[in-house]
Amino acid sequence: MLRTWVLLLLGVLALSACAPTRPVFPPSAAVQEIRALPDGRWQVTLRVQNYALRGMHFARADLALDIAGQAAGRLAAALDLEIAETGSDTVTLPLQATPAARAALAADRHGNVAYALSGSLQAGPTRAELKTYPITHRGYLSPVPGLPDAWR
Repeated sequence: MLRTWVLLLLGVLALSACAPTRPVFPPSAAVQEIRALPDGRWQVTLRVQNYALRGMHFARADLALDIAGQAAGRLAAALDLEIAETGSDTVTLPLQATPAARAALAADRHGNVAYALSGSLQAGPTRAELKTYPITHRGYLSPVPGLPDAWR
């Protein structure tokens, strides 16, 4: 009798190991666009990418932005984004950029300006299952032709 229960339990465990899973791959974030406003503030559009094989709720971003090696400031905000599996979405956040970062971005109107994001995104399959994911991204921004105060 005990042997039958043990075999049944092992069979159930073996079958549960075969159950399909949907792994959660870490998300990413990148700057899609920066627009300089007349008052000196920036509107920073972030592209948030969900690499998970299921929809994810993105609750918070806490990212430091550097422009050409100059600290520009922190992009810290509640997001409340629902992003489908392997999908992406954008969010525009205000930033009071440092004078050094504003000067570095405005100085190069013809080439690429290096930028870096570092910090974290808080996300999970549901609002109750949030996890904090580290984010590190490096990229380049170029002036947008015809838009004097925009970089992508």
